Amino acid sequence: PADGLWDHEAVRNSNDPIAASDVRIGIPVTDVDAATRAYRILLGAPAADRQWAAANGSLVLLDANSDLSVDFVVPDEARACAQLERRGLSATDHAPIGVTEAIGPEVEWPVLDHIVLTHSDADAAIALYAGRFGLSLRRVRPLGDELAQLFFRTSTVVVEVVAGPAMADRDRFGGVAWLTEDIDADQERIVEAGLDTSEVREGRKPGTRVCTVRERVLGTPTLLIEQSPRLDDMS
Repeated sequence: PADGLWDHEAVRNSNDPIAASDVRIGIPVTDVDAATRAYRILLGAPAADRQWAAANGSLVLLDANSDLSVDFVVPDEARACAQLERRGLSATDHAPIGVTEAIGPEVEWPVLDHIVLTHSDADAAIALYAGRFGLSLRRVRPLGDELAQLFFRTSTVVVEVVAGPAMADRDRFGGVAWLTEDIDADQERIVEAGLDTSEVREGRKPGTRVCTVRERVLGTPTLLIEQSPRLDDMS
């Protein structure tokens, strides 16, 4: 990632208790050893036991009986929770979405390109993520059949929410996309290491190329994406 792509220090020192920056993802897996091996291939060695640090977030493997979690990193967790309660959200209303002030070790790579969430109603999703969590709504893309893609941003991560009635029975977390600078080389590397991975193909967004890592042990749909211009360059 280029220097200056985001300013973590500005968020940490912000007077806004819900000035979200990075994203911390906790993923339950049925086979921790197999998942750890797969993530080592995909992302490199973990920063700590079961945890991988990213330049703009972190991912931790949880036991199978744990609940998945997606936490936005904020300057002050207690103040952020109090602010959310003033905005009408209790600690359990928005599960598995929450906040944390835990910041992992600073690294330059890997980089989360975006995460995917789902919601049963587009207007309610905008009210939740923009109105209550304070994320910046950058784009709304109609998909037909009462579905829409909503693109939000923290200061460092794009949050894509697929919203509409068809999502009513879906889990709120829909997957992770990891940025790559050379998708052909990374796809070849992880295939040679034994991970089931699709061929590289053109992405939905012009200027992007993607491949899917089709490993159930990862615990969530996983995509590699190479892009120019970057997805976060949305106005």
